[in-house]
Amino acid sequence: MQSRDCRPKIESSWIVYLLTTCAPRCRHVKSVLRIRKTKFIMAVFLMGVLSIACGCAGGIALRTERVQDVREINGLYTLILYSEGQYDSLRTLGFLSLEGTGYFIEPYVPDFYYSVWRNVSGQYAFPIALAFVGSKNPDYKQARVSKILDPVGITIGYEIRPLYYPLAYGLSDVLFTSYFLEPGGIIRVYIRLDETVEDHFATAQGR
Repeated sequence: MQSRDCRPKIESSWIVYLLTTCAPRCRHVKSVLRIRKTKFIMAVFLMGVLSIACGCAGGIALRTERVQDVREINGLYTLILYSEGQYDSLRTLGFLSLEGTGYFIEPYVPDFYYSVWRNVSGQYAFPIALAFVGSKNPDYKQARVSKILDPVGITIGYEIRPLYYPLAYGLSDVLFTSYFLEPGGIIRVYIRLDETVEDHFATAQGR
C-alpha cells in the first residue's frame, strides 16, 4: 500500500511572496522596535539627568518684591557685582546682602565672574551697583531694584537688575534669577539668560 504525503503543499509563488514581502516587513518591524527601545532608554536617561539637575537646586525657594522707594536701602551690606562677558555682557547683576542677618548671597557661578566688598554702607553700595549694571552694555535703559525676602518675609538683601531697550533683543528684561536658602544661611542665586535672547545670538552667529 502506497503511503500518502499528508503535508500541505505550498505553491512556489507563495514562497516567493513570503520571502520578498513578509520577510522585509519583519525586518522593518524589528528595526522600528529597536529604534523605539533606543528612544525609550534615552528618555529614561534624560529624565534621570533632569532629576539630578533639579536636585542640585535644593533648599527653600525665596521670593523677591519690587522696591518702590530706594531710600529704604540703608544699613551695612556685602556688595556683590556679577558679570559675564558672553552675550554682550547681558548676564550682569548687582546684589546687596544685608549684614547681620545670618544670610549670605552667593551667585551660582565661578568665583572669577563676581567681586565682593564687605561692610559697605547702603548709601554707597547702591549707587555703585547701579553704575555697574549700567556700564556693561550700550543698550542699557534703566535698572530694576527688587528686595530679597527670607522665608518669613523679612528683607535680607537687594537685587539690582539691568533692563534694556526692547528693540535690541526683543524684550527689556533678559534674565531669570532664582533664590534658594541652603544650610548655613547661604542664599544661592541661579542665573540664566532668556532662551529667546540666546536664540537671537545663535541666529546672528549663523549668518
